[in-house]
Amino acid sequence: EFVSLWFVGAALNTVRWLEVLAVGVVVFEMTGSPFHVALMVILRFLPLALLGALTGALAERINRRLVLLVGMFLMSVASLWFGVIASSGDVTLWLLGASVLLNGFLWAFDNPVRRTLFADVVTLAQLGSAMTLDTVTSNSTRFIGPVLGGLFLEYAGIHGVFFLGALLYGAATIVTLVGTKVAGSQKLGGGSSVLAALLSGFRLLRHDRTLQGIMAVTLVFNVWAFPLGSMIPVIGKEVLGLTPLPLGVLMSAEGVGALLGALLILAFAEPRHYRYLYTYGTFLCLVMAFAFSQVESFLPAAGFLFLTGIGAGCFSAMQGVLVMLCTPVEARGRMMGVLSVCIGLCTVGFLHIGLLGHWLGAELAIVICTFEGFLV
Repeated sequence: EFVSLWFVGAALNTVRWLEVLAVGVVVFEMTGSPFHVALMVILRFLPLALLGALTGALAERINRRLVLLVGMFLMSVASLWFGVIASSGDVTLWLLGASVLLNGFLWAFDNPVRRTLFADVVTLAQLGSAMTLDTVTSNSTRFIGPVLGGLFLEYAGIHGVFFLGALLYGAATIVTLVGTKVAGSQKLGGGSSVLAALLSGFRLLRHDRTLQGIMAVTLVFNVWAFPLGSMIPVIGKEVLGLTPLPLGVLMSAEGVGALLGALLILAFAEPRHYRYLYTYGTFLCLVMAFAFSQVESFLPAAGFLFLTGIGAGCFSAMQGVLVMLCTPVEARGRMMGVLSVCIGLCTVGFLHIGLLGHWLGAELAIVICTFEGFLV
């Protein structure tokens, strides 16, 4: 069952990252506006910010496996439909916006639904390694996804990207149906209402300083460091003059670094290191993002994005692990939902960097955002 859940995460994250690159390039070619590029990412994360806490409370009271199955099946059908429309040449901002918004709704259920299923199929002692391995896979897709997105976009068009997404969602649906039986069938929460569970989650956060610190670092990363990704297609096109395939390779450099960071953690990190890796990984990401904004050639840009990825890999590998290990079993769903809200607040960061990019250019926008992140 763990292998099945692991594969599902790999498929979902591959679709996520290949679409981030492909949609960003297409939107910039259509509009020439960094703000519109950032707006697509905002739509992708908006359901996390608005619904993350609610999905966390709901996840404790429903069959999480069934929710995962239904969500992936619906996304497979939707991606197929988007591909058919795009193949007819009717590609509009509304179509692209609808696709990323629907993907965002599925993403809102990832932390409280799919990732809490790991606790159903491994022991408590294995949980840290299991979730770190899932993060390793997620970071691998940050390398594979943009390359696939650039490849399909250059040689098959945006409709090819949608068809590939439909295929991956369909494969994930089948693997979940065949490979999981017990995971998610047991409810996490008690008999209280969803609203009561939602409020108790925020009360737990208010009284637990460790959880407050975890969420604070998450906010710093997602508001000031993570939005860098929306400016990579802009700098790749405007400053470096890249076509979609080499742009996908450039964007994947961050994913390679994130993969390496997560692998090193999986191999060598002990629980006493987790909080340091989480915090200083965020700081490294900000430093390297600033350096990336100052280069004007491909190799240095790829090198700095690689180092940015190492910091992001340390952060992402520790994020869910720390929340799960520091939260009582009966409250894990709602606290992972609160984590989803904090991640979803990256919409503020993307809006911020998108407006700055529109007014001042992508390079200066990154400089301002990283400087603000240093201060915080």
